Amino acid sequence: MPLSMAVRTLDYTPTYPTYPSLWMGGYGGAQRGNHGTVARRLKASCVVFDDGSGTKKAMLRIDVVSIAREIHQQIRAAVLPLVGNVNGNFLITCSHTHSGPMIGVNSPHPYVMMSLNAADISAIGQTTTVFINQLVALVQNTLSDATTPVNLGYATGSVTIGYNRAELPTVLTEVQVLTARRTSNNSLFALLYGYGCHAVSRGNDDVFDSDYCGFAAEAIGSALGIGTNVFFFQGAAGDQDPEDPHQASQVNTLGQRLANKVVDIVNNGTFTPVTGPISTRYNDLLLPLNRDLGNPAAIIELRNKYTARMAANPPESYDYRHAKVMVDQIAGAGVQRYFFMPIEVWKFGGLNIVALAHEVLSVYETRIKALTGTKTWVMGYSNEIGGYVGGDTTIRAGETKHFGYEGGWTDDPNVSGAGTWTTFYAWAAPLKLDGDSITTPGGPSTEQAIVDAAAALINQA
Repeated sequence: MPLSMAVRTLDYTPTYPTYPSLWMGGYGGAQRGNHGTVARRLKASCVVFDDGSGTKKAMLRIDVVSIAREIHQQIRAAVLPLVGNVNGNFLITCSHTHSGPMIGVNSPHPYVMMSLNAADISAIGQTTTVFINQLVALVQNTLSDATTPVNLGYATGSVTIGYNRAELPTVLTEVQVLTARRTSNNSLFALLYGYGCHAVSRGNDDVFDSDYCGFAAEAIGSALGIGTNVFFFQGAAGDQDPEDPHQASQVNTLGQRLANKVVDIVNNGTFTPVTGPISTRYNDLLLPLNRDLGNPAAIIELRNKYTARMAANPPESYDYRHAKVMVDQIAGAGVQRYFFMPIEVWKFGGLNIVALAHEVLSVYETRIKALTGTKTWVMGYSNEIGGYVGGDTTIRAGETKHFGYEGGWTDDPNVSGAGTWTTFYAWAAPLKLDGDSITTPGGPSTEQAIVDAAAALINQA
């Protein structure tokens, strides 16, 4: 079935007062905000596919560190009527640059991360509203644009720009490239590319920057003569960090290395035709935590542990602030009991795209590709980001690997680990450790539940 596309890019780089807040996300523990300096513009792009089925499909990719569940749901609710009210027909992905604005007031939690006061948090909320409205308008406008008939081709290559920071053996090196060439003259219309590595090569400063992936997109667009029609999609990068040192010059070094590989693939790679129709599937998988937080006795135990943590830490520490948020939640509306895990599949002729929510670790790319074959592109940071999703090895290891950061716990597997991802994303407990946890005895592990759900969606599509 013939395919056609429409694309648009929005420069949304925040400025005051249009954006009431210039607080930045990505690094916990100390206050960090932009003061007007921009190294590379922050962009949001929409890519629309028309496969002739009568309903268009839309991808929205954003240079931002994360979007929380409630933000994802607001954007999705506004867009769904335009894509046939089919969840699978709309996909959001984040580049995960740590040199962009903080968006959302719950996950990550701005008080826990940076000890922001009520006025600052309110400004972040107002900025979030501006952000949502701009993104919805971008998707609406792109869906209304005329489309260009294209032929798609998919190829991969390999380059190394990072390492596994979680003390695991897997280092992701695959580069994914999807070209769209005009059917009228075979000229390049747009290019989608992917790689799995944290967008933190710039390091922790107060400058807005789309990081190595944004540098690479600009370099690719210039080299291939397609300007801004180059779109980056982040992979399963939860345990993948760029080479040190993390500083401004490293953005250029690693971005150029990645760009050179993409251009080489376009010029010399072997491309497989990718055809329509596009079949999509979406599942909001519900992952259990390692403690049954619907059990009153468990809640009392949890409250006591967090009260003790507050007593053991000074108020200026993020461990104290996280414990205070947990105690306040227990006294109020209650803590979150489950972890939503959106999984989305787009199935073309010749290519499967599997999009996983959150900061998924590399094990999910390797396992899903092992099940489905080489013509599968695994994306992370898709639809919503509410924390890290480790594989079995990482979750079971706790503090024995990378001080428990990706596993979410340290000395006690039933409570959030001090200074781990569950602190900054404001969770009360880590994800389920294995197949025989307190929450769901005998059920699959976190890793197996996700892999099984992804495989089922691919088979259904």
